[in-house]
Amino acid sequence: MKTFSVSIVLLWLSFVPMAFAADAALPTSLESYDYAEPKLFTGTLYEIGSDRKKALYTFRRTATHSGSTVHVERDFLDTNGTLAAVEKVVYDSGRLVSFQMQELQAQVSGAVEIGPDPGHPDHPLLFISYANGLSPPKGDAQKFQPDTVFDDTVYPFMMAHWDELMRGDTVKFRFISLEHERTFMFRMVKAGESMKDGRTVEQIRMEPTGLIVSRLVNPLLFTVEKDSPHHILSYTGRTTPRVKKGKSWKYLDAETVFDW
Repeated sequence: MKTFSVSIVLLWLSFVPMAFAADAALPTSLESYDYAEPKLFTGTLYEIGSDRKKALYTFRRTATHSGSTVHVERDFLDTNGTLAAVEKVVYDSGRLVSFQMQELQAQVSGAVEIGPDPGHPDHPLLFISYANGLSPPKGDAQKFQPDTVFDDTVYPFMMAHWDELMRGDTVKFRFISLEHERTFMFRMVKAGESMKDGRTVEQIRMEPTGLIVSRLVNPLLFTVEKDSPHHILSYTGRTTPRVKKGKSWKYLDAETVFDW
């Protein structure tokens, strides 16, 4: 069976007070989120269990906007500064237009596009593709379902459901898998609360709901400030890019620490 890759990847983590209007409901469509902020965001991926001493990759997210369009680039660099993987996202008026991923070392790529359904203009279509090589073909059309999330929208989705999570509710959503060219059901739930560096932090666990996928992907654990602006300080779990073991490129679980 092909290994499942969540590739959740280093959420860009905007400042929450700027994300949603104070008098607005928190829509699961996330169209009110300001994807152009922050303009620059960075982090480091460490080997799990190394006490943050063995760095594997660094991460850099940059965002630019022109009118209603926001372009996001998310770079993953080897410790020698070589670009290992790149992800490019386009939003228009807060809606996802396209997402492209290239793992330059492993020579694999994937893409997501959102397009109109000619027969039902109010129901967009989702196209997911994946390939060995750096130029994936356009995927087959499938229905774009509500609460569909991918790498760059995990954090906005978490913030949109923050109050529910703090009440102990389980929040479900669909997560895009490039490798399988489909979406899978996931859930988020509060996993605990503790003190870190003099401040209260919440642990949020993200995991697949299905039995088969849950056997292939370990839960991801996020450490998030309890108080506003709810910065994500770190997370542990599957991420981009892959890591070389022997002659093969393997999926990577790492501890990602963000720069605040």
